[in-house]
Amino acid sequence: MNNYNTHNLVTFSNSILKHFGVKPFHQTEEAVDKILANHKKVVAILFDGMGQNIVKMHLKDNAFIREHYLCTINSTFPPTTTAATTAFLTGKYPIETGWMSWTQYFEKYNRNIILFTNNDYNTEEKITPEHIAEVELPFKDITTLIKEQNPSVQTFNVKRFPVDPNGPKKLRDLERIINKSIDGVDSCFGYFYFDSPDYEMHAHGIDNWRIHVIVRRINDMVRRLAKKNPDTLFLTFADHGHINVTFLDIDEHPDLHNLLKHPMSFEKRTPVFFIKDGKQEEFKELFNKYYSEHFLLMSKKEALEAQIFGEGEINPKAVEFVGDYVATSVDRYCLYSSSELKEFKLFKGHHAGNTAEEMKIDISAYNV
Repeated sequence: MNNYNTHNLVTFSNSILKHFGVKPFHQTEEAVDKILANHKKVVAILFDGMGQNIVKMHLKDNAFIREHYLCTINSTFPPTTTAATTAFLTGKYPIETGWMSWTQYFEKYNRNIILFTNNDYNTEEKITPEHIAEVELPFKDITTLIKEQNPSVQTFNVKRFPVDPNGPKKLRDLERIINKSIDGVDSCFGYFYFDSPDYEMHAHGIDNWRIHVIVRRINDMVRRLAKKNPDTLFLTFADHGHINVTFLDIDEHPDLHNLLKHPMSFEKRTPVFFIKDGKQEEFKELFNKYYSEHFLLMSKKEALEAQIFGEGEINPKAVEFVGDYVATSVDRYCLYSSSELKEFKLFKGHHAGNTAEEMKIDISAYNV
């Protein structure tokens, strides 16, 4: 298991915080520090899932985004949107924020809760009235931190519809909103999130022609933005990469599945397990018997000591979320339980595992 606690989304974020006068929480990214100098207008655009492998697969060497390559960093572990975007937005690691995965088991509510949507993952029930993750795991985002320290800096935090009801629906909308936001502004930091090509890769796989079209359109949009706004430093990046996957159903091994006291949590490529009392060693033996070829299994103690979820002050709730064991995929396989879910769609493309393709992210910079 590699250590991803250098050159990552957190160090990238801390460079931006430092540039705008906020005391960084962690080390900064040297390559980013250098290009930020003397820039008063900075815009960071995150294209979900468009990691290094996707950029290189769908864009030629002379494409605008690739020509403006700055450096390669890592995602968080696991490399998934909930953990990765929150890490960038806070400048802190998942172990610090508690925002670690798509779905996390909250013992207080006895539910696997999807952090972004506030749905029960297993029943699909919408939880009301409070948004549990926001209540239990509050944080200040990068735009708030910058604004508090530097009131004169205009800040923008815009996400694609329906994540943000007022956000862009299409790339053209995103382009228009960015141009309008930074027009006539002397000093600003803008964060703009767009969920393509991740959304489409889940449905069609990473090598589908639709993905090729989307990535090329993104490349063209970035070129137009950079040329229209020469006074603005643009940074494009991703939260993680993507690979084509195959699913395995743990219900095929009832002797193993029957040892769980709660439904599986976290991610299909990095599942977390809560084990019945006294059954931990039996679970470890059976899991490795069936899945050691495709998954690396760690106890909670091993995972925390290895700092796989990052370094810094550990959020007590994060320890709860990790359960008794965490496994991570070392190849193309995902693990799920068909009996635990009301309905489940087998994606063609996925992420959140322990491969370089999912972890590596290229930052590109324009108008340096």
